[in-house]
Amino acid sequence: MIGLLASTIVTSAADSLNPIAITQQFVLQGLVKRPRHIWFYIISIGLTNLAGGFLAYFGLVAFIGNFFTRLINSHGQILFTLEMVLGIAFLIGVCYLIQNTKIESLKKEIHALQPEGQDVDKVSEAGLKITSVSPMSLTILGIGATISELTTALPYFAFLAILFNYRLSLIQVTFILVIYNIIYSMPLIILYLVYVKAQDKFDYLYMVIKTKITKWSNLLAPTVVGAIGLFLVFHSLSLLL
Repeated sequence: MIGLLASTIVTSAADSLNPIAITQQFVLQGLVKRPRHIWFYIISIGLTNLAGGFLAYFGLVAFIGNFFTRLINSHGQILFTLEMVLGIAFLIGVCYLIQNTKIESLKKEIHALQPEGQDVDKVSEAGLKITSVSPMSLTILGIGATISELTTALPYFAFLAILFNYRLSLIQVTFILVIYNIIYSMPLIILYLVYVKAQDKFDYLYMVIKTKITKWSNLLAPTVVGAIGLFLVFHSLSLLL
């Protein structure tokens, strides 16, 4: 048990050095209404990772995989048709984003022509826009980020391989997985504490970053949505035809 605990500490410490999750939280901390809301993101990452450990240890991952395989074999045509419809919806969304970008650009041009006395304070406006990510969104982002990174989480798979060699009770497995995910989440917790201590400096940095990102977002958003839509349409057609 001591060997397993030592392996848990080592692998979780290696897994915690996750640049993607840390970068995401760094950006999200500047988008929340209250600093403590970032806990929804941190906790959702930890709980999703914890659930993945339970599913893997008790063999539920294979069960779920077999379930979806049977589902595709039985209702594949319906599922792939829905996938194609979803892809088309994404492509329609691209048109909306492009049109919305044109409208926003026109508004800015009109706004620039207004007298200076009617101009809106840029910092205040940006400050209002920057506090826009809700706790629900943070939770969904945390779950999605964790699931998307599971396929490349080599330290986590190494930890699970070690864990599979032990016959543990539910309480013991829970204890080990909780320890792993506390250490795994520690850099995110530390980042939050640092942010709370120096919020003014962070917020200024976020304002600068947001200004840079805004210049590219009007191009990147339609590109990403369009790429997803094309992938879904072509993938579904390749399986339907």
